[in-house]
Amino acid sequence: MTVNELAVSGGKVTCTDGRLRSTENCRFCVHSRYFVIGGVQERSPALAFCLRERAVKEVDYQKASAVGCAESRGDGFSSIGNIIA
Repeated sequence: MTVNELAVSGGKVTCTDGRLRSTENCRFCVHSRYFVIGGVQERSPALAFCLRERAVKEVDYQKASAVGCAESRGDGFSSIGNIIA
């Protein structure tokens, strides 16, 4: 799986579909893998339901300088709610 690191500026990130989104959206996106906070990769809360890479720790996504995103088709945000519902 390829993960692209998307830069965060002012709490916003340019999503793979070209739309400007809040990092809060990233924490609920199936493609989100990690947040870079203080130079450290913290697993995304979106991985809470992933059996292989489970994450249970909340992160301070508002302090993120980058987001690790595994979306590669240009579709952009996809809610984890669509998977767990």
